Amino acid sequence: MLQRVIRSNVLAQFPPLSLIGSRNPSLMEALFPSINTVQRVAVSLALVGMLVGFGRATFYLPDNPVPISFQTTGVLLIGGVLGLRWSLFAILTYYFLGMAGVPVFKDGGNGWHYISGTVTAGYIIGFVAAAPLVGFLTEHGWTRGRALWPMLLGSLVVYVPGLLWLHYLDLGWPPDGELFSKGMYPFIPGDLVKLMIASVTVGGLWAVADWRRDARDK
Repeated sequence: MLQRVIRSNVLAQFPPLSLIGSRNPSLMEALFPSINTVQRVAVSLALVGMLVGFGRATFYLPDNPVPISFQTTGVLLIGGVLGLRWSLFAILTYYFLGMAGVPVFKDGGNGWHYISGTVTAGYIIGFVAAAPLVGFLTEHGWTRGRALWPMLLGSLVVYVPGLLWLHYLDLGWPPDGELFSKGMYPFIPGDLVKLMIASVTVGGLWAVADWRRDARDK
């Protein structure tokens, strides 16, 4: 009996699997039900600008070339606000602008060399994967009080290509046997703070969207 109660309480924290087949409105659509395509593009580009701005505020740990910034927060917010399709549009716009030479990456980085031969390039690929993943989950029930979970999964997804990139490419860093101790563990405390900021922000915006919906229905 106790096991059944615990199991039901745990499952209540997650949307049922049946929701994976249906799409709910994104936060952007919930906030602005009559939003048109031009406005969606404008909101997406505004969030890209926010991501670029977050990349300008960076600092480094001793002997570690991977910066600490609020870029991960920006990526998670892009997914949490825009949903799957428009977050994919936004993050690919960010990626291809940087590839084309526009200084959108951290500290104004840009160009093919930056996304093919630097220690941070793999993490940028992680950004491209994380934003639409968060967007997909938020469109399938992982919202409001559950907003923390897609943010956590999105943060973990950023690490996967980042660490694979460092492991398989000969970039001179990190030293042998120090992949996780240099490329992941130092960033976990800050990333926990960043994903909490993103989840609280998205949860708060959902509260606003729900309040506006209730006001319209009265």
